[in-house]
Amino acid sequence: MIAEIKGKLWQTGHNLNESLEDNLTGNFFGALRYIPFDLALRNILSAGVYPSKVGDLIGEIKAEFWSDKLEFWPHDEEGIIDALLNFDDTIIGIEVKYISGLSSDDNIDNSYKTDKQSIEAEPSKNQLSKESRIVSRKGAGKTKILLFIANSESCRNVYNDVVNRNIISTDVQMAYISWQSILVELKKLKLDDRYYQVIIDDLISLLTKKGFESFKDIHVDFDVDIDQEKFYSFCATNSLDSNFETDSTIKGANTL
Repeated sequence: MIAEIKGKLWQTGHNLNESLEDNLTGNFFGALRYIPFDLALRNILSAGVYPSKVGDLIGEIKAEFWSDKLEFWPHDEEGIIDALLNFDDTIIGIEVKYISGLSSDDNIDNSYKTDKQSIEAEPSKNQLSKESRIVSRKGAGKTKILLFIANSESCRNVYNDVVNRNIISTDVQMAYISWQSILVELKKLKLDDRYYQVIIDDLISLLTKKGFESFKDIHVDFDVDIDQEKFYSFCATNSLDSNFETDSTIKGANTL
């Protein structure tokens, strides 16, 4: 609905992948803005965002009504970012992907550069690099975060690439959360207000329909003590045949 109101959906089906992402952006954030930030979105992001230090920063944001803090697809000289959350002390730029990859990229690699001036001397055309500059300009005097939302594998790969290449503005903290993690966190929310809970349940149904249900674990039922220094092979006896073997020592939590 939000995407259609903002003119982001083409009735002819033109640019279908982008339209699907815009629709998902509008549906997800448009629905959550009816729930106080402290009750839903803050909990989802603070628990699911990587790296966790950025999640901790988001967890410190205090806000109830926040629809006036949310701007969809704001225009900038360097492009359009999907959403901008502009709180009193923190600004969060949000880039959403569903099917497509980044819209622009290049071969610029600043991994060997250490000072801000040399890094910014040749700005990258990478979509997230450009959006980090948008967040930097719009968030003067605030904590600045650029949040990438996509499928879990894409999140990790894109995040590692832009961070390793050192192409994000130096005053902006890059982070990501996958749709799979968002769905997990949505399922943890149990809100007392039944109207709010209807919104959460609808979003759970939406993301499940989109295919973001993540694999959780394997339930193993046998009476055996597990020795962390030994190797084990598991074979399922039902219709799903599985065989998991390790080729290295399994280390405990306190083992380096």
